[in-house]
Amino acid sequence: MPTYAIIGATGSTGQQILTQLLQSPDNKVKVYCRSKTKLEKLSPKLAAHQNVDVYSGALNDVQLIADCVANTKAVFLVIGGNASYPGMRMVQDGCQSVVAALSTIKANDAGAKMPRVLLLSSATMNPRMQPDHGRALEAMKFLLKAALFYAYEDLGHAENFLRLQKGWLNVTFIHPGGLVEDEPKGHTLTLDKPPEGFVGYADVAAGMIDVAAGEDERYSWDGVGVLPKSSARFNPEVPLIFGRGLLAYYLPPVYWGFRSMGLVQ
Repeated sequence: MPTYAIIGATGSTGQQILTQLLQSPDNKVKVYCRSKTKLEKLSPKLAAHQNVDVYSGALNDVQLIADCVANTKAVFLVIGGNASYPGMRMVQDGCQSVVAALSTIKANDAGAKMPRVLLLSSATMNPRMQPDHGRALEAMKFLLKAALFYAYEDLGHAENFLRLQKGWLNVTFIHPGGLVEDEPKGHTLTLDKPPEGFVGYADVAAGMIDVAAGEDERYSWDGVGVLPKSSARFNPEVPLIFGRGLLAYYLPPVYWGFRSMGLVQ
């Protein structure tokens, strides 16, 4: 029975990974979340599963994370979201906690087999996956990078930190295009084909599970794209995400003022 750990199980991708893994009685799942109450609201049937263990608490609780990731085949690091704001380091903190946890396990048992770590990142981080939009869409590309500047900065630092662990860990960077709630379309994995649009959380989750369950060394220390087999719908939240991100990038004091009043996330 393979055992998997999910770090960030209350997010959209984490929820899909959890749901899909539990479709097979052969899988055991260890789930980390900050709030067990929130997880149970999102997954009300979770308590009925005998092959699920939940670990809730602070992300910087190294022993808690170590207990969660110990004796697993793979760790799904799916922390993050659509927000982008100054000082953002959620993904970095998650990576550092998982590495510290695995270091603790290794220190206590030098022979312990390390799991594959799969970090949910973005195709924007992968030079091989940059589509040639032509000059007409260069302005849109510029706005995208500005609107998600701090989120991309967090991902970049997180990826760089994980690459420093190349001598003893096995990491795969998952590089999808824009994410959206959508029905599964089926998926393909790629090492070099740029995304042509959005991809559903369900298909990204399925692609991550394929990488985690397999033994394909091509995916070690490389970026893997997940492409839908048919077009996913447009994400209607894009204008809001763009507006909020551009506000945080160009007018941080105004963004923080609105955030303190609960007007933006």
